[in-house]
Amino acid sequence: MIKAIVTDIEGTTSSLSFVKEVLFPYAEKHLPDYVRKHANSPEVKAVGENPIEKLEQWMREDKKETALKTLQGIVWAEGYKSGELVADIYPDALAKLKEWKATGFTLYVYSSGSIAAQKLLFGNTAAGDVNNLFSGYFDTTIGGKLEADSYQKIQKQIGYAPQEILFLSDSVAELDAAKKAGWKTVWLNRYSSTAKPPHTEAKTFAEITYLAYRAMDVDTLPAYLAEHKKLAEFLGGNPKEWNIREVGDGNLNLVFIVKGTKQSLCVKQALPYVRLVGESWPLPLSRAHYEYLALVEQNKNTPELVPALYLHDAELALTVMECLSPHIILRKGLIAKTRYPNLAKHIGQFMARNLFYTSDFYLSAAEKKNKMVQFAGNTAMCKITEDLVFSEPYFNAPMNKWNSPALDKTMESLATDVPLKLAAQELKHAFLTRAEALAHGDLHSGSIMVTEKETRVIDPEFGFFAPIGFDVGMYLANLLLSYFSHSDAEYKKWLLAQVKDTWNIFAEEFSALFLARKSGDSFSLALNINKQALEKILATIWQDTLGYCGVEIIRRIVGLAHVEDLESIADAAERGTKENAAIAFARKLILGRNTIHDIASVL
Repeated sequence: MIKAIVTDIEGTTSSLSFVKEVLFPYAEKHLPDYVRKHANSPEVKAVGENPIEKLEQWMREDKKETALKTLQGIVWAEGYKSGELVADIYPDALAKLKEWKATGFTLYVYSSGSIAAQKLLFGNTAAGDVNNLFSGYFDTTIGGKLEADSYQKIQKQIGYAPQEILFLSDSVAELDAAKKAGWKTVWLNRYSSTAKPPHTEAKTFAEITYLAYRAMDVDTLPAYLAEHKKLAEFLGGNPKEWNIREVGDGNLNLVFIVKGTKQSLCVKQALPYVRLVGESWPLPLSRAHYEYLALVEQNKNTPELVPALYLHDAELALTVMECLSPHIILRKGLIAKTRYPNLAKHIGQFMARNLFYTSDFYLSAAEKKNKMVQFAGNTAMCKITEDLVFSEPYFNAPMNKWNSPALDKTMESLATDVPLKLAAQELKHAFLTRAEALAHGDLHSGSIMVTEKETRVIDPEFGFFAPIGFDVGMYLANLLLSYFSHSDAEYKKWLLAQVKDTWNIFAEEFSALFLARKSGDSFSLALNINKQALEKILATIWQDTLGYCGVEIIRRIVGLAHVEDLESIADAAERGTKENAAIAFARKLILGRNTIHDIASVL
């Protein structure tokens, strides 16, 4: 558990522009006069011969020399005292530092600027003197910020174990050194770098909300649940009687089933990295917050088709929800050739209702924009989709994997297929720019649990506003992936019927909602053009559905995350034949999305 927080300044608590465009120019202007007037002072003598020339050279080269930092601090002190300088500190940083201090965390500063300069900055902000927030300061006299040894020295002075200290910085190299010393790290990516360093990412201090986080296991979860009286009563019995097992077999999270003497619960917790890959691919825990928001929305629109919610713990990135039993993952059922008579109806309605009720067709512009804001920060999960679905399958990306040698020629073809690559990027552009409705974002047969009569959609952590056809295409793609994996003609026929029925039910339900609407700012009701508008809207959704269906099929065969439907085929050659057929079909969907006009043509 984190007990101490150490923060950098430049680019972290304060803007780069303040340091580079205000403080540095001020020092450059005033340092020469100060050196001339105080040539015999210890601070100037520490520079060595030709101090003015040397200091000017160090400033041009942005050297982290202690003697320079000391003199800059002295000059800045005069500027603060005269009122020429007022220190810059990000409002989000100040608010969070105050919150952490009040919560009981011990706060420190570690900057290349001298300790005197650090105290000056925090002592002369627009909000006044905030030095009372910090229990200590460190500068380069303890060691360089790129050396792990420096962080070890700080850790010994602070008195906490390395894993109990969190370091905040905008510098990946500094974070690397801190991590090497055993510290926890958060990268302040305020300037939207597209890099993927092995550190938890936050764009502002407001996103750093998981300092009490700890990954749960079967030994620690009982005590946690017992602290929540209603949950303990729901389960029945005492914690020693509860049976807990970890069942998460997905790519990202921990999932526990907790069986009490009365009833059962499901506990889902986000990990700070991609479980499929490991700690080398960090992921923000905030995705659990967006999943919770999406589940709340879905519980409002389709309560019978999603699990009930019992508790959300933001600090632990953990959600307690209904235990779905005897439900199984739909993908497992499809592999086993099980037929589900209500599946098409349930998923068609789930998509139509949730997509319609979160769109401009139903909401006012203000309501829609307010909902969009709630999910705007889910950028890390969107980035996974943007890369893995739309881009990486079409070049030699490091994480691609495929059934070699059966698909080697296909991979070469994908990399040189300019029309296909352009189409995939057009679909990506639409995903990036057309925020039509709140999409589940990862709606596949592994995100659905079923019995013969019931259907529940789970795992909306990729929730984001996207084109309406995105969810529809993703789901139909996974039905079609199952279709290509099978050899049983009758079951394949049933799967194609599912594709047809799901689309038709979605279109019917969406149409009914649209024609009956009494609100919504898109296609104004005052114009009395609902029927004509609906035809155009459905045509656009259909085109998007075909395109997103195609890219999902391709990425599930040659990208990072595959599907068990095909992977479970033991004969690599047989599997390759089916995979190549699926990719060829997907290409036809993508390139023909503007000319394939109905579901019958797809089938």
